[in-house]
Amino acid sequence: MLQWGLQVTLTCLLCNLQVESRNHLYFDCGFSYDLWTLIASRSRIIPRRSWDETILQMQSLPSEKAFRLLVLLSWQATLYWLWNERNNRLHSNTFRSIDSIFSLIDRQIRNKIQSFRYSSPILCSKMMQRWFDLPSTRL
Repeated sequence: MLQWGLQVTLTCLLCNLQVESRNHLYFDCGFSYDLWTLIASRSRIIPRRSWDETILQMQSLPSEKAFRLLVLLSWQATLYWLWNERNNRLHSNTFRSIDSIFSLIDRQIRNKIQSFRYSSPILCSKMMQRWFDLPSTRL
C-alpha cells in the first residue's frame, strides 16, 4: 500500500508490536496466532506459526474428505476474519476480542457444515462430529 502512495501505518493493527506483512498477519502476530491456535485445535491440527509452514501443512492434509474439508474451511474462515478484524480496526476503529472472533468463526463453520445436510448428510454428520468433539490427538 505504501508503494501505491497510501498513507498507512506500518505497525500491525492486531498486536501493535511489529511491522505488518502477510507473514506477520498470518500467523506470526500473537493475536492471530492465538486465534488460529483455538481454531486449529478444534480442527485437530497443530497450528504453525509461519505462513509458509501453514501452506505446506494445508497442502499435505490427509485425503479423508470430512477432515480435509473441515480443516480447509476453518483455515479459510480464520484468514477471512483476521483480515476483517484488521480492516475494522483501520477503517472503523472497532476492536473485537479473540473470543468474539472465535464465536463468529464457529457460527460460520457450523452454518457451512449444515449446508451439506441435504446434499451429503454423511459428510455433514462427520464434519459436525469432528467440529464438536474435543480433540484428543492432533496431526
